[in-house]
Amino acid sequence: MSSSSTYPTLKLSYFDVPARAHVIRLALAIGGIPFEDHIVSRDEWPSVKPSLPFEQMPVLTVNGEVFAQSHAIERYVGRLAGLYPLENALDALKVDELVDFIEDINQLFVPSRNEQDPAKKKAMREALGTHEVPKHFALLEARLRFSSSAAGPWYLDKLSLADVAVYAAVVMIKTGFTVHIPTTLCDEHPRMLAIYEAVGAHPNVVARYGH
Repeated sequence: MSSSSTYPTLKLSYFDVPARAHVIRLALAIGGIPFEDHIVSRDEWPSVKPSLPFEQMPVLTVNGEVFAQSHAIERYVGRLAGLYPLENALDALKVDELVDFIEDINQLFVPSRNEQDPAKKKAMREALGTHEVPKHFALLEARLRFSSSAAGPWYLDKLSLADVAVYAAVVMIKTGFTVHIPTTLCDEHPRMLAIYEAVGAHPNVVARYGH
């Protein structure tokens, strides 16, 4: 798609955090796709929640129609942005596999995120940072080495939604968003870091987020 007039009218609604909207926002930015980034405050959320499909966010409003489920939205905006394989079913499988595994990593943090006791939260996060997260990152690194293109940093032969998901996962660690997890946890994984650096250097990512 070559001009803003060819895109649907998009409004992404989520909290003012990266989390489940991070890959969506990144994909839209990389594709140069105009959208309204509708930030819902924590105070607004109780009144907004009943009006949404499945009472969840993020939601994407497309020409006035509201859609839920972050991974469905990711794939949709990935298609719009040219980041999702449309003609190669095997490449689409590779992207989906990687994105879903990164979601498995994200889910590791849910119990500690929901823990209200600060001491327990800290202990849970420190255990994650010692065991499960390094294990999953090692598995991710091995998969990247196995399946990546030899021609460059990308997982396939060009930038895809899989790379965007890897970038978001590394950012989550490096920025300290996952409190009590060492920010250096990704540093021993060169394939992850190569993708992180390459996505972070994309002009549209730099323009929106800096790097």
